[in-house]
Amino acid sequence: MPFFPSLPKDAGVRAIWEVFNPEAHKGLSIFSRSFMRKEGKLTPADKETIAAFVSELNNSDYCFIGHSRAAEKLGADRAVFEPLLTDIATAPVRDEMKPLLQFIKKLTLTPARVTQADVDTVFDAGWDEQSVHQAICVCARFSMMNRLTLGHGLIPNEANADSRAENMDYGKAG
Repeated sequence: MPFFPSLPKDAGVRAIWEVFNPEAHKGLSIFSRSFMRKEGKLTPADKETIAAFVSELNNSDYCFIGHSRAAEKLGADRAVFEPLLTDIATAPVRDEMKPLLQFIKKLTLTPARVTQADVDTVFDAGWDEQSVHQAICVCARFSMMNRLTLGHGLIPNEANADSRAENMDYGKAG
């Protein structure tokens, strides 16, 4: 049951925006659409994997469940998520993803400790500035969303996780 009595017991993120701040939802949708599904060196599946990873690091089951399923629907392997928490170096992800995920982990857990050397390690792994910028945007967006869902007390629902993942459109009309 969400912490707010004005929210339905099965509230999702959309309900938070509809009840409290529809204008913010419009802005967040524009921001999210600008990078989440754009193809590039960092694929939409990579971005959803980062979203799920950040959510897992922040202990946001609601966001982790939805975005790990979205990552799978875009081609990511479900088997990557648990090993990422244990040891990124041995996790079953592409080698070039490992320094990027290590950077994202540090940015999520200890953001004030991120250094030029951390970013240089990601560049040295072959990532360009646009890709690193997008990864930072994903990290920032999901750190915020994790706190939004945790602060409102949203309950994860495994039964509708696949449906939610299928409908993640980042505010597209329709």
